[in-house]
Amino acid sequence: METTQDSKIYHIDKTRRALLLIVLTLLYVLCFADRQIFSIALEPMKVALGLSDTDLGIIQAVFNIGLGVLAIPGSILVDRWSRRKTIGIMAILWSIATFSTGLCKSFVQLIIPRAVVGIGEAGYFPGGSGWLSVVFSKDSRGRILNIFGIGPVIGIVVGSVVGGMMIAKTNDWTSPFWIFAIPGVILGVIIFFFKDYATVEGKGEGGKGENYLADWLGLFKIKAFRIIIIGQVFWALFYFTFLGWFAVLLMRGYDLDAGKAGLIVAGTALFGAICVPFGGWLTDIWHKRNKAGRAYMMVAVQSFNVVFLLLAILLFGISLPVYICIIALSAVATSMITGTVSTMISDVVPVKHRASGVAWNVVFNYLFGASLGTWLVGVASDAFGGGANGLKLAFLCIAPALIIAFIIHLLNLRGSYVEDSARCSDQVFDERKA
Repeated sequence: METTQDSKIYHIDKTRRALLLIVLTLLYVLCFADRQIFSIALEPMKVALGLSDTDLGIIQAVFNIGLGVLAIPGSILVDRWSRRKTIGIMAILWSIATFSTGLCKSFVQLIIPRAVVGIGEAGYFPGGSGWLSVVFSKDSRGRILNIFGIGPVIGIVVGSVVGGMMIAKTNDWTSPFWIFAIPGVILGVIIFFFKDYATVEGKGEGGKGENYLADWLGLFKIKAFRIIIIGQVFWALFYFTFLGWFAVLLMRGYDLDAGKAGLIVAGTALFGAICVPFGGWLTDIWHKRNKAGRAYMMVAVQSFNVVFLLLAILLFGISLPVYICIIALSAVATSMITGTVSTMISDVVPVKHRASGVAWNVVFNYLFGASLGTWLVGVASDAFGGGANGLKLAFLCIAPALIIAFIIHLLNLRGSYVEDSARCSDQVFDERKA
């Protein structure tokens, strides 16, 4: 990207870089804390409101659809307007919707706030990862985005433990939603005070310009990008669905209350989180020694993921301690996947479309993966008679998606990722307007 005379190279000192990483990661924690609280609340919500598994699947699908549909518009605002303003507004919006979830008394009432939560969170991951990808160097990108990637794991832990304990002690599924809305508003306001950067430099580069739109649609001409997106759709169809229903599976299969199920979910997620920094470090080391190292890392964690998630379904019902060990091992791989994916996308997508590139991944993951999966599992579970066995059989129906995801990611080892990554520059500019 060429500079104009009044442009300055974008730079943030070490302290502000660290603070930005902390705040963005904490917001990412809250994103997933809300999702996990909803997952923990599904079974007591079903009982309290008289819902079916199909109803629960539809509510989860509505959230995923809202997230998928608005990811691209949100990312365009991030790339073309302002990262700090877009992310700050989104955080406040989803926090208000989280609070509103706790006020709902019926299936119909739950639809709107869950859709708004999805809309609010839609551009967050693309915006956050895109912002961090230029604040930190390319050589350290794997470590930084894997640290950022710890956010979902911590969110799962916090949402599971705190949300589960609150529901178990109060016998009220609504209370956690009111508490977790507050920090989201506070952090959303803090984001407004960070320094942003500009990528709009030339005529036609604005969000409505011909150059921008042509380049934006041209992202799908990048072969490595296409492979990553398609592979992640199949992965998300199974994993995000499993994550949404996992607490319910534990409660039904092992006769647990929300508090105990939450502790198990949190414990397994925390075990996986321990390995996230190691995964980022290994990814960067592998990248330095072999330019295809990150593609190899993706194949490695996907293969590990396939084995243990399939075992988690096939062996469901065995002794609880053994089952927890299997889930914990699957969490090791899944906790590394998000950071590795966003790193690979950042490597092959031009910086001015980086948030949009990650957003396309979100769109396809949630719109064609998670939303379809959560709905299918709900419908299939009811068709198979519901209960723990109904859920198990429903998951077996979508299990082939994991194997397909692994096969697709193998294609990036044929040189696509290395060639496309070599074409990308990380040069960006300081914003011109406060």
